[in-house]
Amino acid sequence: MNPVWYSTRSMPAHRRVGAYVADTAPLGLLFKMVRDIPAADPYLVGGTVRDAVLGVVPHRAHVMVRDVAPPVLHRFLQAHGTVTQHTSGHWHVTPHSTQETISITTPHIRTLDSTGTVNRIPGHDRSLHDDLASRDFSINAIAYSFNNGILHDPHGGLNDLLHTKTIRTLHHPALHLSQEPALVARAIRLASQHNFTLDPALWDALSRHHSSVHRIDHDEEGNTHYVIPRVRLGHDVVMALAHNPKYALTLLKDSGALESLAPELLHHGATIHDDGETGWQKTHRLLDALTHYESTRTYGTAHKSATRNIAGILALLDDGAMGALRNIVTRLHLHAVDDHRFHFDHTHAGWMLNKTVTLTHGHATDLSPAERERLTRGQRGAELLALLDATISAKHNHGTARENLIFLRNERAKWLSEPAPEELVRGRDLLALNFSPGPRIREYLDSIRSAQLEGHLSSRAAALDFARYLATQN
Repeated sequence: MNPVWYSTRSMPAHRRVGAYVADTAPLGLLFKMVRDIPAADPYLVGGTVRDAVLGVVPHRAHVMVRDVAPPVLHRFLQAHGTVTQHTSGHWHVTPHSTQETISITTPHIRTLDSTGTVNRIPGHDRSLHDDLASRDFSINAIAYSFNNGILHDPHGGLNDLLHTKTIRTLHHPALHLSQEPALVARAIRLASQHNFTLDPALWDALSRHHSSVHRIDHDEEGNTHYVIPRVRLGHDVVMALAHNPKYALTLLKDSGALESLAPELLHHGATIHDDGETGWQKTHRLLDALTHYESTRTYGTAHKSATRNIAGILALLDDGAMGALRNIVTRLHLHAVDDHRFHFDHTHAGWMLNKTVTLTHGHATDLSPAERERLTRGQRGAELLALLDATISAKHNHGTARENLIFLRNERAKWLSEPAPEELVRGRDLLALNFSPGPRIREYLDSIRSAQLEGHLSSRAAALDFARYLATQN
């Protein structure tokens, strides 16, 4: 049994965190540190403590170490693991005994730069109170001592976590958001992730300061850049939509932050469908159907999928869906997502949007066997069928789209019950035959695969002969 899962039901908060520490092998490094460097005062901090108290396995352990000079700390970490210095006073460490990476920092304090933006500056001799006071929300300002197992909570984060279920800033919200614009997206992400509410003062500040995410600065050479990297905003928005898309959309829309982060989605509010419902009403119904347990069970899709959810949010924009996806991906730098906490593939989202339109207006029976296989096999096919089903439910569309869904679900059941025949040829085989690179290669491969699935080809030699024949016909 997972100790963290068990701890939420039977232990006080400090023992919940202790259960996580006992179950996380890389944190043994900190007990070695206490033994070898008696002055060391290490704490588990930030989102790690927050998640452990909630009974959620944290994605990474974050540790703050006091009273150890950075060179001494660095040497100790190098002696016991593989170390990468992330920033000054911040290292990523993979202990020799494990393959998991933990994050280790010295204490930090809040400072303002010339643009009025907050930075956290390291200082190994700073107090625990200084470090916790430099953080963003009360639920992230809790520390667990490795020396004595005590939770330090000077800002009331435990009450916000376990009782009020509230996201609250440590300092005046309007001042906090103007100094740290990234908190606009982070507050919405945390509220969506844990189904919390936003403190009224924070909500008011959010509605008035969301445009601060676009603040720019100038470097010494006169070049402009965003104070908050777009990718940070993108990750928070996508994580919110992965965990709780309907609630995340409501927070974004009602706070006005949607105007700054994804204005393309405002078209939902301006759209009135033939049955009198707004685009928002239909989008909420689509997300309900898409994320319902019956959908995940029927199609075998992941419970939380950023790719599927974002495609679902955009699906009802019809002709404007692909343009909206391109704009959002560009604005929030979502082309190169590298985060093990969620998965977002913008090319897959675009593929699903295109195929949903095709299957709403065309007939699946007219597709070649190779195309039908692509639409139904694997996780991609499962998410496509789930999206098509949810779109039909939201639009009350029971014509061609419903017939296609039934046909393709039967095809998927057949594919799943039979092992997939191995492909006889691949693109590199055609290139070896001096076929010209380009989109025609895919057409040839589809024709060969369709012939194979229909039982006309059964050997590699026959498939290559068929490829040569196809080349002579074009």
